[in-house]
Amino acid sequence: LYGDPQTQLNRSDSRWGGFVDGVEAFDPQFFNISPREALLLDPQQRLLLEQAWAAIEDAGYAPSSLSGSATGVFIGTGATGYGDRVTAAALAIEGYSSTGSVPSVGPNRLSYLLNLHGPSEPIETACSSSLVALHRALESLRSGGCEQALVGGINTMPWPSLHLSFSRAGMLSPRGRCKAFSDEADGYVRGEGAGVVLLKKRSAAEADGDRIYALIVGSAENHGGRANSLTAPNPKAQAELLKTAYRRAGIDARQVGYIEAHGTGTSLGDPIEVNALKAAFAELYAEQGAGRGDGRCGLGTVKSNIGHLELAAGIAGLIKVVLQLQHRTLVRTLHCARQNPYIDLTDSPFYLVREQQAWDAPRDAQGRELPRRAGVSSFGFGGANAHVVVEEYRAAARPATPRSGPALIVLSARTAERLAVQAQQLLAVLETDRYGEADLVDIAYTLQVGRDGMEERLGILAESLVSLREKLAAYLREETVTGVYRGQVKRNKDALGGLSHDEDMAGAVQAWARKGKYARLLELWVKGLSVDWS
Repeated sequence: LYGDPQTQLNRSDSRWGGFVDGVEAFDPQFFNISPREALLLDPQQRLLLEQAWAAIEDAGYAPSSLSGSATGVFIGTGATGYGDRVTAAALAIEGYSSTGSVPSVGPNRLSYLLNLHGPSEPIETACSSSLVALHRALESLRSGGCEQALVGGINTMPWPSLHLSFSRAGMLSPRGRCKAFSDEADGYVRGEGAGVVLLKKRSAAEADGDRIYALIVGSAENHGGRANSLTAPNPKAQAELLKTAYRRAGIDARQVGYIEAHGTGTSLGDPIEVNALKAAFAELYAEQGAGRGDGRCGLGTVKSNIGHLELAAGIAGLIKVVLQLQHRTLVRTLHCARQNPYIDLTDSPFYLVREQQAWDAPRDAQGRELPRRAGVSSFGFGGANAHVVVEEYRAAARPATPRSGPALIVLSARTAERLAVQAQQLLAVLETDRYGEADLVDIAYTLQVGRDGMEERLGILAESLVSLREKLAAYLREETVTGVYRGQVKRNKDALGGLSHDEDMAGAVQAWARKGKYARLLELWVKGLSVDWS
């Protein structure tokens, strides 16, 4: 496909992309999908199932615990051309060919799999899709349309049609780099990727004891209307979008320390975006009685690292900002040795983050430290724009959970091979400095109630983190060790099937727990006995 798009038919002068290795890999039976149907399943649907499952577990919940809830699903997704690839392969058209290719079935399939009853919507506004999806989810949460929401974006490139069109339009970099804000900006590089987050109201998340990564304190969505062309950005509309988002957030604009810009790396788009930021913040500063030089706000874009993820660009930017908040660090934007001469940051609060640096917290008039705050922009090439305002979350210190006796560590997977991987992953994280002895009870609790119990099971009685590491290592070496229990659900289904729902057995399980007969509990759990760990 490489060639001169101006003189040759269906050729591109950009031969680079941020491709996900193994994007075709998928375990359909984990999600109760037949391998035959999975072949006709757009990779974006596959990735959505995988990443949503991972996001729910990362939040500390078992996916089955969401069943029947008013959980919404808002996903930036769209047609990828995978259907054209299937047609080119001359595969027979099946009844599930349609469900495999229609973008709306992606979020719908997730709602079906997990039995979720909130709104289930695909959002397709081109490059702003996943950030618009985030804005729509926030509106649904506020209106009571859902009680929590899975939000994200998925972008894959299985077919070259869009790549050729974007190249013909002059959007893509012939040199294979996103050089945002640079004097060498010559277009962007397309990237594949996926990201999903779980949103809840702050009050509900705090009441449930959830781990909270960050707060979203404001958002806005608009369209540029008539501009110089259909795909040209409108700086006035971008400025209005920003002002709306920060007014809704109700924060002092001088406290915003970073903007994750759309920043595609085009010589036209970058200066327009910066001018819109300058105009919006000048007005916001004036409203708050401050001068332009009263704040200091970094500008950067994750596109210089991973390419432009298009349908998933906004969620990628949000996740970058949240990670920066978590590490209190601003990471550098790449490929910007010299600034675009059409970008003038003089007398503005903005500077380009060209070196990694500590992210200092803002302070109020009395010198008290305030939460770090940031904005994320995402603009669609059809004119649909979105911006969200993100704030650092500072959790109140809580006392360590008391523990008497050993911790009950439970792991499970669909296959024995994957169970071993689960054990390896737990051992690897325990061998870092991330957790201390006081965390053992929380680790045990999350593994008990925050994971679904599957076919292959492993139970460990751990008196300490050191004990847990030793027993995990022994299991992986296939050594027999006291306090380690291994079993399969299917093998014991007939013997234990009726006991899980037996009232007397439920009473016995509670009695074993009270009396500290934990070995008996784990012995039967690994064989399939249902235990109400909570």
